[in-house]
Amino acid sequence: MNNSVGKNNRYVRNMNRIGIVGLLRDYGSLTKAEIAAKMNLTFTAVNNLVEELMKERVIIEAGLYDDSSRGRKPKLISLNPADKYTVGVHISSSSVRAAVINLQGNVLLEKRCPYEDGANRGSVVNMIISTIQAVLDESGLESEIIGIGVGAPGPLDPVQGKILSPPNLPGLHQVRLKELIEENTELPTHVEKVANVMALGEVWYGNGRHFNNLVYMDADIGIGCGLIFSQKIYQGYPFGAGEIGHCTIDINGPRCHCGNDGCLEAMASGNAIVRRVYEELGRGAASSLTSYTNSDDQGMDVVDVIHAGLAGDPLAANILHESARYVGISLANIMNLLTPETIILGGVLANRYPDFFNHVKETSVNRSLSSLHNKVVLQPSELGENAGIIGAGTIVFEKYLSDISD
Repeated sequence: MNNSVGKNNRYVRNMNRIGIVGLLRDYGSLTKAEIAAKMNLTFTAVNNLVEELMKERVIIEAGLYDDSSRGRKPKLISLNPADKYTVGVHISSSSVRAAVINLQGNVLLEKRCPYEDGANRGSVVNMIISTIQAVLDESGLESEIIGIGVGAPGPLDPVQGKILSPPNLPGLHQVRLKELIEENTELPTHVEKVANVMALGEVWYGNGRHFNNLVYMDADIGIGCGLIFSQKIYQGYPFGAGEIGHCTIDINGPRCHCGNDGCLEAMASGNAIVRRVYEELGRGAASSLTSYTNSDDQGMDVVDVIHAGLAGDPLAANILHESARYVGISLANIMNLLTPETIILGGVLANRYPDFFNHVKETSVNRSLSSLHNKVVLQPSELGENAGIIGAGTIVFEKYLSDISD
């Protein structure tokens, strides 16, 4: 058999397995005939895939279909929520979150641990591993957990599971995280850029359902971007695709952590917003945030600025609006360059400050080609602040369903 034909057959079979799981997530329960019709497959093909998934206890029988007609009633099938679990881990610049996720995308148990001030390489790695172990121990489901998925700041190498040089988290520079987690948990571990796992989570469980191609923008402390083409993560070569946060917005702008000037992250991220507020306060701007200029007070973070903006503080609102404008410009560029079916905006700025999304949308529409305005769907994240942990757990499910032999 031609190797390319074999690979093609495996790919189609993998996608059909994932497709069946996706339909059952969306509809709850279906008959084999309904699945065949919705996927445009033969009944025999669906029957074979369903039998395979039932043997693996991914799906289970869920009673009989009753349409009040005569004849033998077909069986309904649904996802099995109580047999396969994953641990999803979201590593941010300030904390690590780990959660047990079931096949329906539900978070069953979660732990969040912030890093200590001045955390070094060893303490960050220990915090990650101890948080994962605490979730495993408390869940009591370790024997049913099929793997661990990790969403981490880029750039990274997902094949080796190695973090390379994340600008906002120096404690993870050149850390072989996959290897360390597997040594400590004895569970297969997959490491991927956090914006990519957020994008995948939206495809499986959020506002990315029913779309094949999407872009996810993570507007947070930093700014990341995940790309999904044909419902699969697009990593680029070598694994660096989606670094929209390090595309230049202003060649005369402030220095970014990456070493360049005027990057989107340096202009519009949560860290940039805090910097801008301090700059304006130093110039004497009136604001409820003035107390943070007192060196005895705890330092300001972007959530403080968001709270002030929600309370009507003009300085906070203006700077948040300024950030949204830069993000909107970047999304307009993405629309013009890639024309994805949908762009999903998440991260703390969009999740906690509703006007942020509105300002982004207004700018992106005004600055993209008019022919795209009614074609590219711009929408907020459905998974919100759980996008990272759910998406990380989803990587494991996707790889499990794709791990089949000829």
